[in-house]
Amino acid sequence: MNIKAPKIIKGTLAFIATLLVLYGARFLWQNYSVVMPLNEGLMSIQGVQGIVLEKPSKIYEPIIINISLNNISNFQKTYAEINEEAVQALKGKAYKINIKYNGSDELEKLYSDISIYVEKALIDGSFPSLVEKSDEIANAIGAESKIFIDSKYIYLHMTKGDKSLYKLIPRQAQKAGDSK
Repeated sequence: MNIKAPKIIKGTLAFIATLLVLYGARFLWQNYSVVMPLNEGLMSIQGVQGIVLEKPSKIYEPIIINISLNNISNFQKTYAEINEEAVQALKGKAYKINIKYNGSDELEKLYSDISIYVEKALIDGSFPSLVEKSDEIANAIGAESKIFIDSKYIYLHMTKGDKSLYKLIPRQAQKAGDSK
């Protein structure tokens, strides 16, 4: 019995040491091959002010990329650059981009007022009237509204003074589990 106890203790310690080495290697790999290149790439994009990555607790969950933008001139172009950088850095891993903004209650109300025209445009394709109405509503409160449209999204960028609000609206309903 005395001979087995030291062997069990040594085996347990070796197992724990192996786990620590493996988790340490995983942390270093994650940090130096994924997180650092992603941060560097995203921070090199003009208009990106800050980045916060939320690592998933489970392997199959997407990495959440929270990005703060400074006043930018073309939301669609900036988002495309952010998305391209994420694809390159994450090499096939699932991710979700959240755009943070420094909006105000007034800009939130403006978005609420415009959202009915966004929904109408999504249903019947009346994008020119969406642009006209959003400009009209924004100008009424002294704000500026920029709308960009591509095959995947409607990009809304509203500003008033030093406050900005960014909204990314999918043009088609996303499937469950679609992380981009």
